[in-house]
Amino acid sequence: MIMTDPLHRDRPGLVPAGRAIEEQSFAIIEREIGSHHFPPEHWPVVRRVIHTTGDFDFAAAIRIHPQAVPQAVQAIRGGARIVTDTRMIRSGLSPWRLERYGNEVLTPAVVDGVRQAATDLGLTRSAAALRGSRHLLDGSIVAVGNAPTALLEMVRLIEEEGLRPALVIGVPVGFVQAVESKEALWACTAQPSITVLGRKGGSPVAVAIVHALLDLARA
Repeated sequence: MIMTDPLHRDRPGLVPAGRAIEEQSFAIIEREIGSHHFPPEHWPVVRRVIHTTGDFDFAAAIRIHPQAVPQAVQAIRGGARIVTDTRMIRSGLSPWRLERYGNEVLTPAVVDGVRQAATDLGLTRSAAALRGSRHLLDGSIVAVGNAPTALLEMVRLIEEEGLRPALVIGVPVGFVQAVESKEALWACTAQPSITVLGRKGGSPVAVAIVHALLDLARA
């Protein structure tokens, strides 16, 4: 039986056949996960990540700050920009989801001069890009899916410079500083965040989380 989810009706980016497959996928996820501890406002985020990755392990690893969803929804509805560490996240975000509230997507790492700034500062390109874009981050949604160094720089900007994004999505994947950067973000209890503890993550996970939040803002 195909489940009809009110969050996923009237989706201009999906043709009926695609919508039916998506809803059937959600029904399978609901059935296989069974009972769970996620609040109603968190579950669409978790479910979207599982749907994107095909990996139920994310249900145990994901961490969602109590204010993450309401802050993100309010920011999205207010037209907040989305700042990403990679072009992959920017390319993966659906234009029809973004256009409802006019949410601009920025990737500072591709701006001219960032490479030289990173060399001069002894930082990675992604970390230097965030440092140089600090004026864009307050009130924004920051999505880090690839670069642990960018997430560590974001944590530093929060702790040392008092920046306050509406939400930080920190899900870098990998073996060097990935675990540590996500633990550092989750330790910033005053900052609304969504992360995935451990080595798993990646830009597709960041895209899934942003898509879930954009859908929640439309609901």
